[in-house]
Amino acid sequence: MNLFNFLTGSRPPLVEQSMTDLGVMLDTADSMFAAATNCLLDNEPVHVDLAEQDDVINEREQKIRRSVLEHILADPRAELALSLLLVSIVQDAERLGDLAKSISKASALASSPRMGRHVEALRPIRDRVQSAFPRVRRSFIVGDAKVGRVVMDEHTQTKADVGGFLTELAAADDVTSNEAVVLSISARMIGRTSSHLSNIVSAVALPFDQVRNAPNWADND
Repeated sequence: MNLFNFLTGSRPPLVEQSMTDLGVMLDTADSMFAAATNCLLDNEPVHVDLAEQDDVINEREQKIRRSVLEHILADPRAELALSLLLVSIVQDAERLGDLAKSISKASALASSPRMGRHVEALRPIRDRVQSAFPRVRRSFIVGDAKVGRVVMDEHTQTKADVGGFLTELAAADDVTSNEAVVLSISARMIGRTSSHLSNIVSAVALPFDQVRNAPNWADND
């Protein structure tokens, strides 16, 4: 059983409200990630209040937790597995805001504008992760397990790409120590963002006992 089963049929009030709140969390984190990484890679000023946006995410997380608790207290037998899934998923969604703020803080450590081949090497990794946000949201709205699988497979590639980026950066002789610190921290935060998005969508793509684990599609087909 996975969240897909609940999303493709009639939705109880818990699902409807929680999906709305989770959608707000993902949309807000999407905006935060774009602002933070545009600052990192394109040296753009951060025009949004990341702390204020993170408060929106935190408030929605608390709202979902309250809804789940009220639902369980009212009828512990109904949609218990779904309630557990939502509590797990919302933890990952909440972390997205924190990671965006961490990327922005890493950029603030830079002593000079970010540019050059290492910035350009990180850009396609960022672009892949950025593109996952709306697809993760869509996966929940329509219960699209195929989209979830694509996002999870992309995360596997992102992990490898971040590792390769860090290996090359560590051996490079054309970066200052300041640049290396800023880019390595940011690359890790971008990779962690991808990980949390993959964890979220695993609730749609995987059975309940495998949620937040690396996929093994052969076992689930």
